[in-house]
Amino acid sequence: MSIAEAFTRLRSAADDGRIERICRLHGVRLMTVFGSAVRDAEHAHDLDIAVSLAPDADLLGLVGDLLDLTGTDLVDVMVLDDASPTARRNGLSGVVPLHEAEPGLFARTQMAAALEFYETAWMRRLDLERMAAG
Repeated sequence: MSIAEAFTRLRSAADDGRIERICRLHGVRLMTVFGSAVRDAEHAHDLDIAVSLAPDADLLGLVGDLLDLTGTDLVDVMVLDDASPTARRNGLSGVVPLHEAEPGLFARTQMAAALEFYETAWMRRLDLERMAAG
C-alpha cells in the first residue's frame, strides 16, 4: 500500500465517521496528518499523524487501529502534548485536520503552538550558538 493510498483511506475514514469513532474509543482529542504526506503524498516515505490525547487515552490501541485502517505500518504518531515547541508547530501548521473533539479545538491548539514556538525562538538560537561555539 502506498502512502498516498493510506492517506486517502484516512481522509475517507474522517469523512464517513470512522476516524471519529476511533478517536472517541482511544481518547484522542485532536488528530492531524502532517509532513511529507501532506506536501507530496506520491513521494512520501511515511504517514505522519499528530494527536492530542485525553489523560486516559489508549495510545497503543490507537496506533493499532491506525495501522489496520491505513493498511501500512509506515505510520508515525506524534503526541502533541509531549512534543517540543518545534515539533508541535510542525504537527499543527500546513496540516490536514482529521478530528477535533470539540469545535474550535484545532484552531486554539494551533494558535497556542505558534505562540509557544515564537516565544521560545530565543532559546533555540542560544542553543545553536552554544553548539557552534563548541
